[in-house]
Amino acid sequence: MLDFKKIKTLLFFALLASLLAFNFILIGRVFAAPISQDEVDMEAKIAEMEDKIAKYREGIVVNQQKAKSLQTEISILDDEINKSELEIERINLVVKDLDYKISDKEASIKQIERDVDLEKTALAELVREVSKYDDVSVLEIILGKGQLSDFLSELNSLENFQNQIQDILNKIYASKTDVEQERAALNDQKEEQLALQDIQKEQNIALETAKKSKKTLLDQTKGQESLFSQLVQRTQMDVEAIKNKLYYLQGFIAGGSLRFEDAYKFAKFASIYTGVRPAFLLAVLSRESGLGKNVGTGSWRTDMKPSQKTYYLQICEKLSLDPDGQTVSKKQWYGWGGAMGPAQFLPATWLGYESRIAEITGNNPPSPWNIKDAFVAAGLYLANKGANQATHDAEWKAAMMFLAGSSWNQKSLYFYGDQVMDLTGQLQEQIDILEKG
Repeated sequence: MLDFKKIKTLLFFALLASLLAFNFILIGRVFAAPISQDEVDMEAKIAEMEDKIAKYREGIVVNQQKAKSLQTEISILDDEINKSELEIERINLVVKDLDYKISDKEASIKQIERDVDLEKTALAELVREVSKYDDVSVLEIILGKGQLSDFLSELNSLENFQNQIQDILNKIYASKTDVEQERAALNDQKEEQLALQDIQKEQNIALETAKKSKKTLLDQTKGQESLFSQLVQRTQMDVEAIKNKLYYLQGFIAGGSLRFEDAYKFAKFASIYTGVRPAFLLAVLSRESGLGKNVGTGSWRTDMKPSQKTYYLQICEKLSLDPDGQTVSKKQWYGWGGAMGPAQFLPATWLGYESRIAEITGNNPPSPWNIKDAFVAAGLYLANKGANQATHDAEWKAAMMFLAGSSWNQKSLYFYGDQVMDLTGQLQEQIDILEKG
């Protein structure tokens, strides 16, 4: 005997399928929306700026490798000024470009939400229509068809259509899920770009510093190479000033600093076992400290990636330390926080280097918050990333990987590697003076 409830259900799904198929076409139209010319132009302009920035970066590196002269110093400062100005403008464009993309994605999602609302209204009407058949007998339906074979043929078609209905429902669900994921990804990018405003501030500071340095240099030398040579000689004679210069490790040691001579000794010790230049190692650790609010101000409970917490507790237990009493980094726009000590190691990474650190320093277990252990750990990590090759490109890449791991090649982060290498050059000059003295 035919099941009238089953017939009603199949009829309902047949009508629903027509509505959903139409709605899926609408969603397809939303996804197929073309990229606006404004977005195309914007991305082309960003790419053009990135090419120009790369050329200025190359110019700075080339000049830094030349013999020290007034002309090369002025050329370096000019390139730094131009690069900083372009970086500031590029960040503005990237933020604006993402505004377009996020706006488009939000419009797509709103369209889908409007379609869903229409579905609900239409479905309510369908339910009311189907309910009219409650008082109609199976016999009346069959008689209405004229022939039983016609009714059975239609029933068979409706049954076959059920699988198609499920496929359409799956596609719609997947499409909406994809849009939501893309929107979340874009929102993450937006958060990242907004955080770049902090980088813009750094770029503005770098820009003003370069401008002042250029003015000071020209004032002191009056544009004459002979006076520049005298200035360099006076600087090289001041060994004691360099020894007593403060090297900052914000948030990790009492007072936030130690004498440069002492910091150099730690870096030199690490260099013996890792092959990483002391100047580069000092520059990386100094730059990590210079990140300011993100360093040493976080909580392992809220800023650390959940998968890292077990390892963190293991480290604290080995060292008999209160987990809540130790400094870790805050969650940052390019990733989770929870990095420990001067070298800013994540717990799992630290444990991977722990035995090697202990062999070198003699501290077993070693501590991420111990300066000597941290310097050695950073040296081992940087060497593993190629910094022991001691070339500019190898060190730059290692610095980028120290900052962002597998995301090291993001152009928005290049400023970090550039600043580390600039600082490396300055520290190397001071180290050379110490070694001669």
